[in-house]
Amino acid sequence: MTNVKNKSKTVITDQEIEIMHQKANTLSTEFFKLRAKATLGFLETGKRRSEIASLEKKDVTTDAIFLYVQFTVVKKRKKNQRTLQRTKKFLKKSRWAIAIQEYLAYLDQKYSTCKFVYPRAHCIFGSIYVIDENKHATGQEIWRIIKTLNPNDWPHQHRERRAVKVIRTAEAKRGQADLNTVYQVRDVLDLERETTAYNYIRRFQTQRVEEDEEAIE
Repeated sequence: MTNVKNKSKTVITDQEIEIMHQKANTLSTEFFKLRAKATLGFLETGKRRSEIASLEKKDVTTDAIFLYVQFTVVKKRKKNQRTLQRTKKFLKKSRWAIAIQEYLAYLDQKYSTCKFVYPRAHCIFGSIYVIDENKHATGQEIWRIIKTLNPNDWPHQHRERRAVKVIRTAEAKRGQADLNTVYQVRDVLDLERETTAYNYIRRFQTQRVEEDEEAIE
């Protein structure tokens, strides 16, 4: 049995996330600071930017231990589309759960009538932002938030980062990513096809265990 090192694609690191978190604290207003840090938290779930942008305040709930975020996932078909609800959770005392709660508390204080987690922000005269409480942000706005924190980053890298955490856990426990890992990646990212999950594993696995072929009896 031989361990074979594969050339795996790199993903955004914990250190880069920390730098982005620190960058958020330098933004011009309290709204932008809190929104940016909460966005980093939501992206840790591996959800798509459009699913994050359309969140409503009621989609975020807590109990004594966890913070829950219910995302609306739209699965498109050739003739129709199917809408699913998927819930992700954070430990309530985690940095990201705290960032999300602080941002929502700010929204409740400043924009109490707004039902969206990401009300649309319009820039006028180059530097003044107007908040539209009646519309939610677009996925492109989530993109811009991330680009403000790191010009070399984009939202899909955080989706890859979430998949890699699943793959690394499997490698640590079982020596390599296996069939069970395919289903884990599929479920964590809410993918429709196992083949898509396998593509993540193929790109990001760091090792593969090869066994000698058994002789046919």
